[in-house]
Amino acid sequence: MMAQAADRRPGSPSFFRSAIILHHVAVLRGAIVALIAAAIGVALIPLMVLLDLRRGGTGWGLCPSGLGDCSTTYFAGFELIAWICAALFILLGLIAACVRILRYLEGR
Repeated sequence: MMAQAADRRPGSPSFFRSAIILHHVAVLRGAIVALIAAAIGVALIPLMVLLDLRRGGTGWGLCPSGLGDCSTTYFAGFELIAWICAALFILLGLIAACVRILRYLEGR
């Protein structure tokens, strides 16, 4: 019991190791929050495109001359969905990796 208390005193190597781990945990938590915010932002892109089209806009370039004269290729919408899905899978994979590393660090 006394040996553990002596190892945790300021200036000991285990004290610095604990401080470094706590710093990494805080950084990982911040990264997880940023990645979740990015995933939510990517997921909202189709809604923003539809709202832009509804207001008479170009749908962020999907229909350059507006919805009335929209003559895009057949694959334009599918291409947008594919890019959004790829971005979401990458973001979710990064979130899962960060959570796994965070659990490992918190278990130490």
